[in-house]
Amino acid sequence: MSTLFIKKLHVEIGGKHILNGIDLSVKGGETCVLMGPNGSGKSTLGHTILAHPAVSITKGSITFGTHKLSNMKTDEIARAGVMPALQHPQAVSGVSVVNLLTAAARKFPENKKGFSPARFREEIKAAAKTLRIAPEFLSRSLNEGFSGGEKKKMEILQLSLLPAKCVVIDEIDSGLDIDALKLVAREIMKLRKRGVSVVAITHYSRILRWIKADRVHIMHGGKIVKSGTSALAKDIEKNGYGAYIAA
Repeated sequence: MSTLFIKKLHVEIGGKHILNGIDLSVKGGETCVLMGPNGSGKSTLGHTILAHPAVSITKGSITFGTHKLSNMKTDEIARAGVMPALQHPQAVSGVSVVNLLTAAARKFPENKKGFSPARFREEIKAAAKTLRIAPEFLSRSLNEGFSGGEKKKMEILQLSLLPAKCVVIDEIDSGLDIDALKLVAREIMKLRKRGVSVVAITHYSRILRWIKADRVHIMHGGKIVKSGTSALAKDIEKNGYGAYIAA
C-alpha cells in the first residue's frame, strides 16, 4: 500500500502562517493520531492534505504513492483514494444519501467496469445497518436535518463504501455517544485492516480505547512538538498539554 509523506510543509491562510514545517509519514494500514490545543494547526493540516481552497502551501510537499497531492485539486485527490471524514459535514439538499453515494462510487477508476448500481445499493443498506443508521435516512437528503452524531456516522458510512486508501478523520468523536463511538471506531479499524492509512485528528484520547494508534503526535504553533505511542495521549488526558507546549 502507498505511504502518505508530508515534507517540510509550510501553509498560510489569508496571509497568516499556520503550519511551520510539518514532517509526517503514514504507511498503509497505519493509524496516526494528531492532538493539540485549539489553534495548533491540526485541522489546517487535514484541510491541506485535501486541498481546501482557503489553504495556500508556501513551502514543502505532500505525496501519496505516486500522487503529488500538493499539486492536485480536491476531486483529483479523492479519486486517488485520499478522503475526509469532516468535523462539520455540509447538507446536500435534494440529493438522497443512496443516490449521492451511488453517483460518487461510479466516478472511481476501480468501478469503471462491472459496476452494478443495484448491488451497490444493497451494500449501502448493509453498511448502514452495521452503523445502526435507520433505513429511512438513506432516502433523505444527505445531512439535512441530521443530528451531529448522525452526520458523523454518515461520514464513516461513505468511507466504508468508497475505495478509500488514505482517510483524514477530523474530530469524529465529537457529538457521538459512547455506543455510537464504539461503532465508528470499529469501522475505522476495518479500514485499517484493509490497508487504509488513517490520520485521526482529535482533542481527546477516549477514541483510542477502541482504535489502535501506531503514532500519536502533539501539535502546537503549527509544528509537531512531540511524538510517541498511545501512552502519550493518556499522559495528555491526565496532565494536559502544558509541559509539551512549554518545552
